[in-house]
Amino acid sequence: MVRLDEDPSRAQIVLVGALAIAFIVLGIVVVFNTSLYAENVDSTGTVSSVNQAEQVRHAGGDSVAGVAYRVNDGTFSSKAPGAGAAVESNVSNLSAVWQELNAQSSPVVANISFNATEPATDYGVRVYQDTTANFENRSNQGNWSLTPTGSTYSDVGRFEMTLERDSLETTPDDAFHLAALGGDASSGEFWRVVRFVNDSGSLDVYVDAGSGTAPSGWEDGTGSVPAGCDDLAVGSTFDVDMLNGSIEGTSCTFEFTDDMAFVPGTDGYKVKFRDAGNVTGQYDAHLSTTAFDSVGAPAAAAPNYSYIVWGAGVDIEYGSPTASYTRTVTVPVYNSTR
Repeated sequence: MVRLDEDPSRAQIVLVGALAIAFIVLGIVVVFNTSLYAENVDSTGTVSSVNQAEQVRHAGGDSVAGVAYRVNDGTFSSKAPGAGAAVESNVSNLSAVWQELNAQSSPVVANISFNATEPATDYGVRVYQDTTANFENRSNQGNWSLTPTGSTYSDVGRFEMTLERDSLETTPDDAFHLAALGGDASSGEFWRVVRFVNDSGSLDVYVDAGSGTAPSGWEDGTGSVPAGCDDLAVGSTFDVDMLNGSIEGTSCTFEFTDDMAFVPGTDGYKVKFRDAGNVTGQYDAHLSTTAFDSVGAPAAAAPNYSYIVWGAGVDIEYGSPTASYTRTVTVPVYNSTR
């Protein structure tokens, strides 16, 4: 406390000092708040850029997978440059458009390209018959394996058929059917059999299933007609999607490989044609394996074999003022059941 008889300049010094300290504290607070604000803005910008980079990666991968899905309908006697070169050419055209679209929306550089080399890209085989005939194999056998024989198993990416109704048997005993052997988490092997029967001009679908250790003759089980798959009104030809278990223009649904695990200890299923001489039509199956001896140009008799891109290798480049990367990823072309 300053008394009246003391020098008044001392009181002024104390007052000036207090004001100076107050201004210093205020300055520190302002600087600190400004720093926090700048950090927050910078952090938000970085997070936004990272999110955009991830969106580019996913969009680029999905785009290449979609291109490969369509290109796989072609006929290719080699992996690369065959199937791989066809996908690469189409992706190159796509990338040019994609770059332009990204540049219009934000100041980024984005580029996608197809990497045809293994192991970046996984190849498979398309097994098909594109002319209308019975489904016997090249050796005129009605009972044969769609997937490779022996110890090789395969995942199935697509499996579509067009059947002629009047070519089907009228009783289930000798009717054309397809059989699939897979796995079950609790009981080991699991199998399904699907039969197609001409019932006085309409269609009946029989389904049989079992689990455990597959007995001899499992592929010829008869089973019964599931609800909604009896007396189906179909045209003279009709389409069947074996993967999602559906018949064109009907409400019939059935199960084949869907929700079925792979054969225990393998990376695929066994799929078999049975009584294939008792049906005419066309089929198209896309498999994850390349273990076939006859991949190449269409043969005189079905089935035909053509290489496909099963998993697409994608090189993705992204650059923005705050983030950049170059990455190679492999994206699935088909929605695997795994």
